[in-house]
Amino acid sequence: MTRLRINLDDGVDPVDVGAAVEMLGEAVYAKVSPLVVKLIGFSQDGSLVGQFSGFMHGEVIVAAGHMQGFCGKTLGSTSPAVAFKARYPTDGFEEDLEVVAPSPPGNVPDLILLKGSRSAKSLWSTDLEIMASVYALGYTGTENKPSCSKGSLSSTMPGSVAITAHADDGFLGGPVVDKHGRLLGVVKGELGTTIMRIGITPNYDLHTYLLQAGYPGLI
Repeated sequence: MTRLRINLDDGVDPVDVGAAVEMLGEAVYAKVSPLVVKLIGFSQDGSLVGQFSGFMHGEVIVAAGHMQGFCGKTLGSTSPAVAFKARYPTDGFEEDLEVVAPSPPGNVPDLILLKGSRSAKSLWSTDLEIMASVYALGYTGTENKPSCSKGSLSSTMPGSVAITAHADDGFLGGPVVDKHGRLLGVVKGELGTTIMRIGITPNYDLHTYLLQAGYPGLI
């Protein structure tokens, strides 16, 4: 990928800088959004419980673990989510998913692996750098195409890795990537709220979780 270099000391017009940043965001979206899947959770009796996000990694779909057992925005308002369906962004195809690696006890790490009939090339990963620009991708409301929210990596401390970006409950389980589209982590922000500071499961925890589940880790 060609790297975009902007040096403000070279007398670049701020308008041009803004346009370049916007183009960079569009390039990240074009690279990552085809992998971002809308996940629909159902209770045992088939009732709709919630809508979430996930992303394809090889033959599995990575998502946030605590969506399994989620009981609606008001705790106990519905039966917990136990079954999931995927809706793919490229063509709107829907299918039932199998949970191939459930969330660990206590949702630590907050991850789950699901599997359908489709596979995709995995995202590359990279080191976490404090205040680096990031992009969180996920689904908002009834939209059938993922949204993208730009922010920054506000904490890299183990156990409290977080970003600062706009996201709502539908972003849960979506990928967080850097300006090159390399994976930094998975959104685990609380459901039912629109927040600026979002907790994420870092890529190194996902790497270990994938290996323990018997799937290829991150590159």
